Amino acid sequence: MVAPTLISGVVWIGCGLAILGLAWLIAVRGRADLHANYDESVDPAYASRWAGGTALLMGLLVVAYGVREALYGFDPRLLAGLVLALLILSYVSKLFAKGVGADGRD
Repeated sequence: MVAPTLISGVVWIGCGLAILGLAWLIAVRGRADLHANYDESVDPAYASRWAGGTALLMGLLVVAYGVREALYGFDPRLLAGLVLALLILSYVSKLFAKGVGADGRD
């Protein structure tokens, strides 16, 4: 029988890879329009670089958490830390997609 933490870890890894795929399109391929909060008035290069880079970090955190859970089991403190980090990074990514900080005045 397969351990539930192994299955959960694989699901987390799959979700992280999906996030990384979209983040790669935004950050590397310059597809800022794929970001849900992208404002058309913002320079696409700025939004791609910062919002995409933040999304890449989010994907890496999810994959790392999934690998850790598959290998060592569930730890509620780490899950809480991951959720908190994802909430903060999601907010920061939305700000970058809206152009906050693009001109240095915001």
